[in-house]
Amino acid sequence: MSVVLDAIEIKKSGGALDAATIEAVVKGYLTGDIPDYQMAALLMAIRWRGMTYEETLALTVAMANSGTRYSFPDSVDKHSTGGVGDKVTLTALPLVAACGAPVAKLSGRGLGITGGTIDKLEAIPGFNVHLSEDQFRRQVEQVGMVIAEAGELAPADKAIYALRDTTGTVDSLPLIGSSIVSKKVATGAGYLLYDVKAGSGAFMKTAAEARELAELLVRLSESMGIRSSALVTDMDTPLGRAVGNALEVRESVAFLRGEETSPDLAEVARDVAVRLLQLHGASDAEQTVADALESGAGYDKFADVVRAQGGDAEALADLPVSPNVREVTAAETGYVASFDALGIARASLALGAGREKKEDAIDPGAGVEVMVSIGESVDQGQPVALLYGTRNIDRAADFVRQALVVSGDRVTPSPHVLDTL
Repeated sequence: MSVVLDAIEIKKSGGALDAATIEAVVKGYLTGDIPDYQMAALLMAIRWRGMTYEETLALTVAMANSGTRYSFPDSVDKHSTGGVGDKVTLTALPLVAACGAPVAKLSGRGLGITGGTIDKLEAIPGFNVHLSEDQFRRQVEQVGMVIAEAGELAPADKAIYALRDTTGTVDSLPLIGSSIVSKKVATGAGYLLYDVKAGSGAFMKTAAEARELAELLVRLSESMGIRSSALVTDMDTPLGRAVGNALEVRESVAFLRGEETSPDLAEVARDVAVRLLQLHGASDAEQTVADALESGAGYDKFADVVRAQGGDAEALADLPVSPNVREVTAAETGYVASFDALGIARASLALGAGREKKEDAIDPGAGVEVMVSIGESVDQGQPVALLYGTRNIDRAADFVRQALVVSGDRVTPSPHVLDTL
């Protein structure tokens, strides 16, 4: 019997796979010796039977070692599990780099409701996300920060994830954890913070589910020699006011320049920056981050990164967005009880700010600007959101109206950082 058939039988009966079997299956699938239908059967068995921690760690190691691995032991990195308006990479990491901790960051593109950091950066004219390993390494050394598109790191994970996406096996905690950590291990940073989202606009719908994932991510990373920590943050409402690529870069720039921005974005960005600096060994991280914000050093570092990667830093002051803008107004008077992140994401996607399929073209100037927050009073006819773009305007407006819930009683907003570990 082949190694994959042995593995399927073991998992069907609830047994545990040894590390050698897991490595052989991963290699066999990557080389094409194991066909999709057999790997799909094994993934489904794992989905229903689960994996021990030792199995999950072995899978993580096998996928991390399936391709090139970078090594930046003194650098920091962060990973978000994805959200709506999630611009923490663009806000927290320049602060961290400005405070002296080098940042080595590989990011991805968006698919579905989740916006991708690479798409946001490509809204900056000239910004180059395609760097060789030598270019990536030089920029870490010379500028102290780099954000580039993830290439062929952990190719086994890329292949297995594509199969999971088509076989209903995405929602397996061991498979999620090993997928995320294998890519981060391959990136090679020595210090890593996970920002695990919880809520309607996140993959993990409850804080308890998000904490369980966060605990697994930290444990796997620590087992592989990376100093790690995690935050669980709210994603029932969008993070900040902007959802869309150029819009999110503009909001990030405003935050880094010390301009007034949404309190939830400011809280999460500061917390992530502080936690990363503490992991890296900073003794007074909170004050250091505050100083970098007040002095504008965080913005200067972001502008340095833009220049180093061929972008037009002068364009950051007024990044172009769609000139076609439509207001969405409140249907009644009261207090904002909720503004559902998933609904806002669907509106932004309809306008062209995201992709439903990998090959879809993005409109970098499209998106949604949310104008009210939880607990604020609104009057009937008051603008609650601005829609940027020309695609599916009516459909996007409907999504926004459905996302907004107005109550007769004032609602107290939930904390934005739900848990830490």
